[in-house]
Amino acid sequence: MAPAAGQDEDALRLPGAVLTARWAVLFDLDGTLVDTEPLLHEALSAVLGEVGVPAAAIRPEELRGRPVAENLARLSRLTPTPMNERDLYERVGARLLDRLRLGITPLPGALTLLRALRGAHVPCALVSSSYRAMVDAVLPRLGAESFALTLAGDEVRRPKPDPEPYRTAAARLGLAPGHCVVVEDSAAGLGSARAAGCATVSVAPAGGAAADLAVRGLSALTVERLARLAGAGNTNLPAARHPPGPRTC
Repeated sequence: MAPAAGQDEDALRLPGAVLTARWAVLFDLDGTLVDTEPLLHEALSAVLGEVGVPAAAIRPEELRGRPVAENLARLSRLTPTPMNERDLYERVGARLLDRLRLGITPLPGALTLLRALRGAHVPCALVSSSYRAMVDAVLPRLGAESFALTLAGDEVRRPKPDPEPYRTAAARLGLAPGHCVVVEDSAAGLGSARAAGCATVSVAPAGGAAADLAVRGLSALTVERLARLAGAGNTNLPAARHPPGPRTC
């Protein structure tokens, strides 16, 4: 796929060490590494409230993990007269970006896990449904050096729950999807990862969506635990398998 606007070919080239890595971890962003949902709800409530939409009509659980374009279409229908989706995105996005630039605290365990993976030379990717501007606003709080690559929702043709985002990230890391572990908080994201062929970790509040491992938070994850999911202890890495029910801790 050609680079997105504002992203040149050099930005997609990866170090040789990354391309020879035997496994990787692919992280969702919103709800997994940071919690932007309250900030998004605040921005949506302010913008939609100006045109007569009550805050109670905005249901975050219906938006979680879905493509931005799909959410914009859903939200624009809440207004008394249809609202232009691009206008809605720009107004909400401006408010949210202003807030994100003031800083956002990573979720418990996020920075510790990212540092541990980096120390173990395990490549990580950030795979988000959010558009590039939002990803770049949050990235400094997580440490851009923690990720071999980042992929935003406006840089793929078919966003989550389609498997394209995770397949694309795996390919750019030079790995088969079955050699990647995806850490997600939404049913849509987990569905995308499973369809791509990745091993999956569900972190609250994924709502009981099927995964290879379910944990209550990132603090429960270690490099060793993720490596076992990737089959990294074996000479020949198997394709990810997805049992009927998740293991939990």
